[in-house]
Amino acid sequence: MTQDRKIDKRTDSRDDRFGSDFSLKLYPVDQVGKVIPVRPMDVSKRGLGFLCRESLRIGSLHTLVIGEHRFRVELAYCSTHLGIDGLYRCGLFLRDADGSLHHACEKQGLLTTESDFIQGLPIKRHA
Repeated sequence: MTQDRKIDKRTDSRDDRFGSDFSLKLYPVDQVGKVIPVRPMDVSKRGLGFLCRESLRIGSLHTLVIGEHRFRVELAYCSTHLGIDGLYRCGLFLRDADGSLHHACEKQGLLTTESDFIQGLPIKRHA
C-alpha cells in the first residue's frame, strides 16, 4: 500500500544546508545604522528561516545582504527558539518580484555540499 504524500511547494522547496555561523546581516529600514546578525537555517527562492538574538517585529521591513546582493524583505514570523533566552527563530520573505534568496546563498557559498559532511555532521569551513 502506497501513501501519496501531498506536495507543499512552500516547505518542500526549502534548503537547509547551512553551517552554524551568524553569517548574514539584516538592516532594519526604520532604524538607520542598526545591524542584526542572523544565522540562516533554511532558504527557498522567496524566503529565509533564521535565528537571531533579538525579538523582531512581524511585518517589519529590512534589507538583507547576501554577498553583493541586497534584498528588500519583510519579517513573516518571530518566536522564541526552544525556550532559550535571547534566541529567536524567525522567517522573512522577499518583497521584490525579482531575485532568488536561494541562488544568492548558493552563489555566496553559504550552502554546504554533501562532501562537507562526515557521518552526518557538518564540517566547519573557514573563509
